Amino acid sequence: MASKLVEIGRRFTDDAYASKEDVRAIYNQNNVEEIWKQVLAYRSFYDMETPLRDDQSFPYKICLYRKLVSTSYNLQTQMSNDLLKFSLLPKSLQDEFSLTKLLEALSHTAKATNISVSDNTLRKLALNELENIPSNLFVLQAYLDAYKYASSLDKFSLEEIENINKHLVGDELDAQAKYRSQSVSDVINPLNKPELGKIKEMLSLLVDFLNEEEIPAILRALTIPFAFCYVSPFEYFNEETASLLAKAFLSVKGFNAIGYAINFQSICYATSSSFFVRLKLVQNTLDLTYALDRFVAFVLNDEETIQHLLKELSIKSQYSNEDNSNTSNDIKIVQRPTSYALPAFPKKDDFETIEARARQLLEVHPKLKKKQAHFFAGHCTIGLHYTIEQFRDSEHTVYETARTSMEDLANRGFYKKLLIGKKFVYTPVPLDEENSSSEESFTGDDLLDSSLDL
Repeated sequence: MASKLVEIGRRFTDDAYASKEDVRAIYNQNNVEEIWKQVLAYRSFYDMETPLRDDQSFPYKICLYRKLVSTSYNLQTQMSNDLLKFSLLPKSLQDEFSLTKLLEALSHTAKATNISVSDNTLRKLALNELENIPSNLFVLQAYLDAYKYASSLDKFSLEEIENINKHLVGDELDAQAKYRSQSVSDVINPLNKPELGKIKEMLSLLVDFLNEEEIPAILRALTIPFAFCYVSPFEYFNEETASLLAKAFLSVKGFNAIGYAINFQSICYATSSSFFVRLKLVQNTLDLTYALDRFVAFVLNDEETIQHLLKELSIKSQYSNEDNSNTSNDIKIVQRPTSYALPAFPKKDDFETIEARARQLLEVHPKLKKKQAHFFAGHCTIGLHYTIEQFRDSEHTVYETARTSMEDLANRGFYKKLLIGKKFVYTPVPLDEENSSSEESFTGDDLLDSSLDL
């Protein structure tokens, strides 16, 4: 009996964290009570009650089953490794990394709030280069102010949560926090909201939960989006507050710049029906694991993009060191190709220069699409390796469009397509390099690791 319980429990917990409806679908029958009892009995060995409560004061739990805990701590280890790589970069490249991630957060926020703004304007806003900020960008300026405030935090309390929201609203820090003052009827967010008088208590319970050191920090951070969807504590900007709160929490817990690099905004700004069906399942079962299991998988993928960016910046740093060391007579000067398939673009061009050269590129190669020209204009440093995911994120396309665009660029001779393990990357092609084959094979540790997604 015990062995059967373990077998069924592992199947519907470790292999995939299934709901009761999932079990019914797998067995194609409505009555799965006996099986479900065994699943819950297995999970009870790993269940942990949290300080979080529903609107009836019943506690939420997390099932810290082995796979979830292992995945979470492995992810945190990788984030710590990312932080080490970040710390080894020169200050200028650290700033470039932080700016790239800030621009991503601003871009997500602009889309979530239906603000139409160019990448160039976003960049100028982030760098404080706009003399007069248009009224339609006030929300983004407030987000930027809140972002800067959150990044300065070294402790965590209810006051800090309130202050993040005050910055987003545009209030002074000595003003009263604008808690929600009326019931919410939201067709997009169907979660049952607590009574108005319980809102501040609910946020205090969230702070208590965030101090639960037995739970991996990444799981505590990923609980924040659910808590804010459920409580909707403030009158305005709950999603933005949740996103910045999660980043600030990981930063305070020792992940610093990497905490701010995690794409919490994609979770906090989600509006899909499947997203809220998942959160409703959490609320109905009082089991946070149904959401955390999915959120962790998302962050795992996002962390790969952080790895790729850090790898590119590390290569830039190495090249910069080589270029700066050529005054020594006993050091061999590295000769780089001087003729390329297109003009040799500087490595640190500003946005306007890349835009101008993308237009120039389209004049020479009119069959290219605008996004292809723009991507290549900013990603053509000889010796670097670029990915489909970078095209997708940089040009704001779906994965399939990014894949076919990179394939076309390779076929036209702009990139050489390299097979590394089982993954493909793309490197710019010098004009004098023979291009007899568009694919080359490399083994395990050559150039990049094998974690790139096709």
